[in-house]
Amino acid sequence: MEINDFIQQLLKLKEKELEQKVWEIWLVKYPHMDKNNFVSYEEMLNSAKQQEVKEVDNVEIPVNGCYVDQIFF
Repeated sequence: MEINDFIQQLLKLKEKELEQKVWEIWLVKYPHMDKNNFVSYEEMLNSAKQQEVKEVDNVEIPVNGCYVDQIFF
C-alpha cells in the first residue's frame, strides 16, 4: 500500500469517527432542545469540523518532510 493511500484512509477514518462522536452527542442533546436552542446535526458537525481544522493548523510540520509513525520522511 502506498503511503498516500494509507494517509487518505486514515483521514477518512478520522472523519467517520468525528461524525459518529458528533452524532452521539447530538442524540443526547436532542431531547433537551426546543425552538430557542435547537441546533441541527449538520450545524453541530460543521462546527466540530471547523474546530478540528483549527487544531490541525496549529501543528507544526517540518518543511522538508513529515513524521509518519515517528519516522521522518
